[in-house]
Amino acid sequence: MPEMNKTSLLLGLIWVVLSFIAVRTFFMEWFQTMPVVAVAIIILGPVFLIRAVFNDILKYDFFNKDYKKGKK
Repeated sequence: MPEMNKTSLLLGLIWVVLSFIAVRTFFMEWFQTMPVVAVAIIILGPVFLIRAVFNDILKYDFFNKDYKKGKK
């Protein structure tokens, strides 16, 4: 099983919680008019972007300093 980047996991979880709260509180009218698929893409889409940035581009984990250090 590949090593998990805890930074991307934590940032993704924070994004999901904060974006869901923002959509439910500030954009309630918009939330009711949009299809559920669009809202799911808007909330979950950036999670995959965060994961790609930390796993493939930066290759850095703030919690595990040895994450992918020897791999190229």
